[in-house]
Amino acid sequence: MKKKIEQTRRRLAVIVVAVEGITPPSSNAILAKRNRHKMSAIAMPSAKEFIAMLAAASPEERAEIGALFYPVAPTKKTATKAAPAVERPPVDFSSRPEMPEDPELDEDFCHGRVPKPFKSDESAAAEFRAAEEAAGRPVPASEKSFYLPGFGTKIYIGAQCSKKSSAGGILCADCSNHKSEYEAAGSKGHGTGKKAWYGVIGEAPPADAHLVGSTWAQKKYDTEYGLSPSASRSSGSKKAKEPKEPKEVPASQGKAVIPPKPTAPKPKKEAKAPAAAAVVPPASQGPAEKKPTQVIADDLTLNPVLDCFINSEGVCFYADLDETTLEPIPDMSRIIGSIPKGMDPEEATEKDFTPA
Repeated sequence: MKKKIEQTRRRLAVIVVAVEGITPPSSNAILAKRNRHKMSAIAMPSAKEFIAMLAAASPEERAEIGALFYPVAPTKKTATKAAPAVERPPVDFSSRPEMPEDPELDEDFCHGRVPKPFKSDESAAAEFRAAEEAAGRPVPASEKSFYLPGFGTKIYIGAQCSKKSSAGGILCADCSNHKSEYEAAGSKGHGTGKKAWYGVIGEAPPADAHLVGSTWAQKKYDTEYGLSPSASRSSGSKKAKEPKEPKEVPASQGKAVIPPKPTAPKPKKEAKAPAAAAVVPPASQGPAEKKPTQVIADDLTLNPVLDCFINSEGVCFYADLDETTLEPIPDMSRIIGSIPKGMDPEEATEKDFTPA
């Protein structure tokens, strides 16, 4: 293959110099100089031979031949600037509440730790709600437990479970179930759900517990004081998204005006026509076949919705088709129904029609 590529390069150098009269590419300058004295002895291939030679080349050889004429320039990589971090406004930590200590253990009750419920101290709960309301942080009606005020995330305050321990144990049935469910969930039962487990009084709570004393709580205590709950979700990470400005739409590209639907012209009332005269067949021809006599009354109106003719009494006659003019004509021998008397025949619809 290398020998074939070398022969191809030599032939290309000959074609470039002999046909176009230009200097060989810089990558082949040494090769062209070395073989310049042999160029006269090299046979010039015809166009068909050259095309056949390229067609027989492998994809790798074609790629190398193409690179001789169309070298690929390396693309420049532009470095992207990182978005500036959102600076947190200065916070007065002098008003930050102290982290409360664990309550003293009462051996007569369950040793499990739980968030301190509002119902354990109604007066303190009322004061807590009022203080949060005054600070612009109203406590939701669904909230049932005390938490540290002023943080972007709720850090609940711990208390001892008020239920009696199970026989032969230190936990009540509920806390025991919570502990088992939390361990089965793989330390993912934090928060205040039914599977939440906050540990035992006197021991450190689980690291991910949303309660005072845990590793999670200490991190929030150090970084989220003075933040609103919405800001805490985006603080210290990516830049908050700014609302997009509405795009201005040129007047020429405004909303398309939908033209009103064309209304079909009301059919004109049929012109008066003289009553058709009865045809009496000659006696020699025998009795003729009896056909319905077409009688066009002077008060008939065509109703296109009901597809019938209606007179002033509200009687509806079948609308036949004239074979010559292809216009609708009434068949006075076929009454198909009626509409309320006195109603405009043109305004009648299917709900007004009563079949015969």
